[in-house]
Amino acid sequence: MMKTTTIVTLGILSTASAIGCTNFGQRDPVPPPTAFNPAGSEISQVSYEEEGVQRGQSPDAEDASGNSWWDPTGVGAKTLEVTGNTIENKTRAKQLFSQAERLYEQGMAAEGNERSSKLNEAAGLFKRAGVYAPDSTIEEDALMYSGECYFFLDNYPDATKQYDQLVKKYPNSKHLDAVGARRFKLARYWLDRHSKERSWAIQPNLTDEQLPLFDRFGNAIKLFDMIRLDDPTGDLADDATLAAANAHFREANFESADRFYTDLRENFPTSEHQFTAHYLGVVTKLKVYQGPEYDGKPLEEAEKLLIRIKRQFPDKTQENMQVIEKLDFDIRAAQAERLWQKAAFYDRRREYQGAYHYYAQVVDKFPSSNMADAAKERIAEIKGRPGSPTPPGEFLYSWLERKKDLPVPSQTPIENIATRPDDETDTR
Repeated sequence: MMKTTTIVTLGILSTASAIGCTNFGQRDPVPPPTAFNPAGSEISQVSYEEEGVQRGQSPDAEDASGNSWWDPTGVGAKTLEVTGNTIENKTRAKQLFSQAERLYEQGMAAEGNERSSKLNEAAGLFKRAGVYAPDSTIEEDALMYSGECYFFLDNYPDATKQYDQLVKKYPNSKHLDAVGARRFKLARYWLDRHSKERSWAIQPNLTDEQLPLFDRFGNAIKLFDMIRLDDPTGDLADDATLAAANAHFREANFESADRFYTDLRENFPTSEHQFTAHYLGVVTKLKVYQGPEYDGKPLEEAEKLLIRIKRQFPDKTQENMQVIEKLDFDIRAAQAERLWQKAAFYDRRREYQGAYHYYAQVVDKFPSSNMADAAKERIAEIKGRPGSPTPPGEFLYSWLERKKDLPVPSQTPIENIATRPDDETDTR
């Protein structure tokens, strides 16, 4: 009795999953004119009808409902499908696929509840067809078209799940371009919803079928990442990389944005987005740079990128000269402040040899900056003083010596450098 109850329960669950659920969302945010099909306006690309068998006729000993004589209710067959214990049966798979095609075409032509009902049923039949023909063209098409059913039902999480299964099992699928286009569209839609309706990543979504259960921003970035990883030579790989970088930039995730911009520059050298990746890469590295007290590597990398922009994109540089000069100004201002902080550090410690070295660099590298004049004055003041610190007991009589206050650099790097360019600006 317990075994029979289990089989019936599994059969009911399988039937419920095949029927699907009601659509709570709106239509596709930017609905295409027809369902995806490179060859035409209908879903069918390959006919899976048996020769000599008309649509609606059974090619084997099963009736028109698809149920065998030994299982008139279909519960047993569906239970085997759910548990994965079906035997390969391409004839059955072709029959289910053909039924799903008809329902899909009817659903796309219908409206309202009828549309939802037929597309849900078609999705279930496509998935069942794939179960009976593993590792075949039928299964490959079934995964794609079941995803399409969910896509046009606005059930985007289930659609992405089917697309993911397709690419995972068939990495060189003929549908790869279409899957990439769908993923790109869904990622942009989720990002748009995220920007308009802010929510925590751990906040569950229990009402909107168009959105993932958690973290719509993270899921959108994941889709962009899968586009470029699953099809790195595809037309959308560089677009997805740039879109992910820009999304992180808008969220002020500058380190993550920098990784994507770097990836775009290095792995997509022929991309039309190269100038954008270089320019925003400079901006991002300046955002990552935390100040003179921290690591100066981002500042060095920003300077190298800016030099590369001027050499590699001379036309773009001329078109955007104002912003390029502003970036150059910011970089040099930060570099000047960095040298000044080092000089002031040694100066405070009475290590005048080190202080003299960095003050001299300020004068040499930034002769037109307002800090250069202050550095020259300080160099004159410490000239002749010992390079090493004074004896430990100096504090007992230090009050007898009048000391001058050290120049303090401004908190804003841009204020630390003169507005007039130096002689090297044009050659950088």
